[in-house]
Amino acid sequence: MQQTAKPVSKIKVFLLWFLLIGNLLFWLAFWAWRRRNDPTPPPDAEAGSEIFRSIFLLIVGGFFLAAGAASYFVIVATTCLTFDFSKPVFAGYKGKQYLAKIIVPTLVSLGVGFMLCVFLEPLLRSYGVRGQLGFLLPLFIALIPLQIAQMWISIWVPVIKKLIAKRLAARGILPAQLQSAILMGISDPSKSSFKKMTLIEDDIGALWIAGDQIIYWGDTDQFAVRREQLLQLERRADAGSTAMLAGTAHIILHVQQPDGSVRQIRLHPEGHWTLGRNRKATDGLAAAITDWHGAARLATPPPIPVSAQPPAF
Repeated sequence: MQQTAKPVSKIKVFLLWFLLIGNLLFWLAFWAWRRRNDPTPPPDAEAGSEIFRSIFLLIVGGFFLAAGAASYFVIVATTCLTFDFSKPVFAGYKGKQYLAKIIVPTLVSLGVGFMLCVFLEPLLRSYGVRGQLGFLLPLFIALIPLQIAQMWISIWVPVIKKLIAKRLAARGILPAQLQSAILMGISDPSKSSFKKMTLIEDDIGALWIAGDQIIYWGDTDQFAVRREQLLQLERRADAGSTAMLAGTAHIILHVQQPDGSVRQIRLHPEGHWTLGRNRKATDGLAAAITDWHGAARLATPPPIPVSAQPPAF
């Protein structure tokens, strides 16, 4: 088996983070600059109106925060509103998760932002921030850190685990068999990830490295790879994947098919809460596949040369 690896450039990783964070900060600064001359609203006639407004903002913020938490727990409990696992589910799940990744963080950000308004708006007014800017700026202050955190942390791990377990159970995989498996997604590296609006995985399931084969069972796909079929293990980063933010070089298996063609299979370890853990899981998987393939060479030791045989007594 040939092994090739293209190290991920740390400069590219830094530039990618700089681009993403810089883009968020740029639009925040641009929006604040456009709102700098907003007229200051007239002072409140009643002295207690400020207290009432603060209480109102806390209630509204609490409502949005509770709505975000409730929607998240509903998504986890219902496996992202997926109920029938007797047929393929991943294609529909990708669209639903795409919407969930917008709705849940937005609700939480609004909740935190409204609560921050109670404390930050008077402070911003003391520094001369006028008009609606003093009210809306805390909302963006809450939104940006949550967006950055969402780049590194995946809150959808419980959903992915339940989706894989339920779908494979419907396909006949027992829970005891799944305990020895590695949760895995696969994709075609020949297709650009930039053209995919949702997840870049084409299928998700479980992978076993045991005996003489690597076995994969997924939502729609399944295959087995013998040692002699694995021609190359390639490590290459996918610029269209968020895993690039952690400097992860994906595993690409080059597998010879019975008809003589070569299929490329990109592996995506699933079920990890952070991109850092995902990178370590990818490195560990590459080492496990290398050891598995090397075991074939150690199975039958070479013959002992005549000159090295012990003398006869």
